[in-house]
Amino acid sequence: MILEYFNPVEKNVLDFTNRLSSTNFGNKIGINGRDGFDGFEKTDIVVFSINDYRDDQSVKKSFNADKDFRKKLYGLHYGNWKFKLYDLGNLISGDRVSDTKFAIEKIIEHCNNNEVFVITVGGTQVMTSTCYNSLKRYLNKINLVTINNRFDFIKNNNVEESYLSKIIMDEDNKLNQYSNIGFQKHLTSTDEIELIDKMKFEALSLGKVKSNLIEAEPILRDANMVSFNIMSIKSGDINNAHQYPNGLTSHEFCSLAMYSGLSSNTKVVSFFENWDFKIINSLLAESVWYTVDGFNSRFDENPHDSSEDFITYFIDVDNYKFKFFKSLITGRWWVEFLNDELINVEKDIISCISNDYYNCKNNIISERIITRLKNKIT
Repeated sequence: MILEYFNPVEKNVLDFTNRLSSTNFGNKIGINGRDGFDGFEKTDIVVFSINDYRDDQSVKKSFNADKDFRKKLYGLHYGNWKFKLYDLGNLISGDRVSDTKFAIEKIIEHCNNNEVFVITVGGTQVMTSTCYNSLKRYLNKINLVTINNRFDFIKNNNVEESYLSKIIMDEDNKLNQYSNIGFQKHLTSTDEIELIDKMKFEALSLGKVKSNLIEAEPILRDANMVSFNIMSIKSGDINNAHQYPNGLTSHEFCSLAMYSGLSSNTKVVSFFENWDFKIINSLLAESVWYTVDGFNSRFDENPHDSSEDFITYFIDVDNYKFKFFKSLITGRWWVEFLNDELINVEKDIISCISNDYYNCKNNIISERIITRLKNKIT
């Protein structure tokens, strides 16, 4: 039984929820400790909290979701949503951190097998690899996106291998694409930037996010897992909870959460590296809300499956041939590379934005398209 992995939500939180309006989040969802779990076949989204930070001994952190976070989340007003959401409660930490990771893998595996969307809050970002390992049993190719102010390829002055390095070097590697959103160049080594380019991965710097937030949407549209790090938020927006003065605003953080929920490809969205701090809990509650709101607006569409719902445009740039698709329903864009003599057999459609199309019209191939095509041109 899946609930055996969890402690139910504490009574004081349930008492708080009883005092809320019927329109509040906490009175519209199922909660472990108050409501029975009807099984995955009757559930669309599950949320659960993690309080295991033993992977990172450099900073002492603790996250009791029942202390403040759940009250903040439950107190928000529920949207006009028709799906069923269940809060599984607090994940029981194992005797060893490996036991906790084993439990997370099993939970996500059960959810994926039943097409249930997963949102986790708490724990170290190292657990991104745990979620990835679970997805490996379900997907042949995985697109991973991290929202972080730096890359995590190098750890502890190269003494210890990072979780991203382990994912990349995995013998059973199913990583199709890795992307980072919000990295800051002054926090990132040139070796890591060069590695991103060498591996043909995609990175959207903080400056690019701030100049045009919609640039991040195609990256998240293709993601199977999205891993948020609270350090990506500028300290001023969370009452100087950490030492990084530059970063995403709280609005940008919530917008990226919404894009993550909106993607029909995304199976898991996790919010890592947080701790008990009131303003962080408030922002996390809103971020979960917007992830759920994005999920509610999901619309699964593929230009090759329903051509009547798309407008197509053909553009040649320096002998490269592109076919752009614009959805008549959602307004989203895709592009396909048509040079059969240059493309490998695994060609597919690349998610993009309108600016990519307009750049091509002006004989400029955008960095996004170039990066994705590097993986495909033989």
